Amino acid sequence: MPFSSKLIFYITLTLLVGHPFALIANNNPVKPVKPAHYRGLCVLSDSVAWFSGSKGTVIRTTDGGKHFDTISPRSTNTQFTYFLPYGNKTVESYTQNNDASFSLLRKDYRDIWAKNENEAVIMSAGDSAVILKTIDGGNNWTIVFFDFRKDIFFDAMEIDSKTGIGMVLGDPIIPEPIIVEVGGGAGNPSANLSMSSGRSKLFRTNNSKLKPNSQEANSHNSLNQQKHFAAIYTSDFGSSWNQLPVGDWNLPLDSLESFFAASGTSLVIIESKVEAAESGSTNLARKHPITTSSGARIKNLTVGFAGGGINPSYHIVKFKQQKRRTMKQNKRFNLSTSQPRVVANEIIPLPISGGPGSGVYGMGLSDAGHMVAVGGNYTLPDSFTKASAFTTSNNFGLKWTGGNEQMGNRLTGNTGGYRSGVCISAPISSEQLESHPTPARVQMGIHKPNDTTMNSLIKSGNRITFCTGTNGSDISVDNGIIWFKIPKQNLTSGLYFEGSFNACAFSSNYLWMVGNSGKFQRIPITELLSIGIKYPK
Repeated sequence: MPFSSKLIFYITLTLLVGHPFALIANNNPVKPVKPAHYRGLCVLSDSVAWFSGSKGTVIRTTDGGKHFDTISPRSTNTQFTYFLPYGNKTVESYTQNNDASFSLLRKDYRDIWAKNENEAVIMSAGDSAVILKTIDGGNNWTIVFFDFRKDIFFDAMEIDSKTGIGMVLGDPIIPEPIIVEVGGGAGNPSANLSMSSGRSKLFRTNNSKLKPNSQEANSHNSLNQQKHFAAIYTSDFGSSWNQLPVGDWNLPLDSLESFFAASGTSLVIIESKVEAAESGSTNLARKHPITTSSGARIKNLTVGFAGGGINPSYHIVKFKQQKRRTMKQNKRFNLSTSQPRVVANEIIPLPISGGPGSGVYGMGLSDAGHMVAVGGNYTLPDSFTKASAFTTSNNFGLKWTGGNEQMGNRLTGNTGGYRSGVCISAPISSEQLESHPTPARVQMGIHKPNDTTMNSLIKSGNRITFCTGTNGSDISVDNGIIWFKIPKQNLTSGLYFEGSFNACAFSSNYLWMVGNSGKFQRIPITELLSIGIKYPK
């Protein structure tokens, strides 16, 4: 059903002009509305970005934050996907005639992914987890996956914009039954985790092959009675989703007991690709991953993820599409699909503090293969001991170093406390370095002896790594080895940097941030280069 009218977005400032924007959507301006908390952020360019958060809120800007559209799913503009037994009924007509009603107004959309300014996918955390997709800029939404189980809770979603292959991970839950029928020959998985552009690394592999009516199959059934991390995947840009197989790879361990849905960034895609199963059709398969002339294609996905546990660790898993057929059967689904298999699973220690509420809350992966992980404990936001880790080379997380560790002739640093989101810029150009304004703190004569500015540290070709949380933000120019705290300050443009957000992302020329109470800020990288920072203690 078409969306009857677009809601008007009222943009207010949180104290005075120059403070971060507080985005408040309200049908009735007379009645005050508390703004949503934003944790989902997908930035596509200097102009286009999508935000998602609590109270069922989704917003989008196409002009760099000058104007915002409220494009939230509502019962009148949302329908179920085609394969559900009730057909194309709207949510409104469904909830009026069924006991299993749910409200889109109270969903907390913890993560969002967008392909362009019209096509996007959103993921709600709990209270019946749902995934919705729009292809018309949010005018209409389709529910492409939902789970009514009591303990379901999704934490992170990632989709590759080139291949359409992606994944959602959630907290441990007893898996839904999946009937596996062997056929077509899955082949023997390779022990080599092949990655293009020099990414090949050797991992521990799972070479077992599931056979019906065997001891392995019985063991598989017993695994289904244990809690495993919720895990689903897509191969069509989020238009449909299916369960991933359970196994050791998603069994909760002391290295990973739960995820944190603080910014939707505890999951990264290392590689996804589509290969032709037959020789001579590789190029065609890459151009047309859904169908090829032979109909044969193999889809691979390699992901890295981390969360909380007694001994937090980083997990790398590679999936490969198999030819056996699977049937997912419950009251609402009866689908046949090609279920991927796990061909590699590696657990790598992380030098980050563990325990209740502690661990990794966000990860960043640069296009060069460097990684940064941030976290801490949200109940102890000022505790900075072992709250961050980094890789010293482009190894995609195969080896990590933490704060307060000796590295050559210097001691590595920590963030200023709990951090939920982290992001890494593209290499800084010489033009950006030359065009940064004079620091406002220097102009006002308040440049303190223990302070410095970014431009005194960064060189052309360096990347900026930025992390943020509820008690402040930090910045690094060496891939997260040394962090500098960013104090609250007025910027040269008149913006006020208050610094407490949930999630962040870089576009070519801007840093974007969203947070609680509708906070949003976009800072030019040229101005970020002249921001005042404090040396770590």
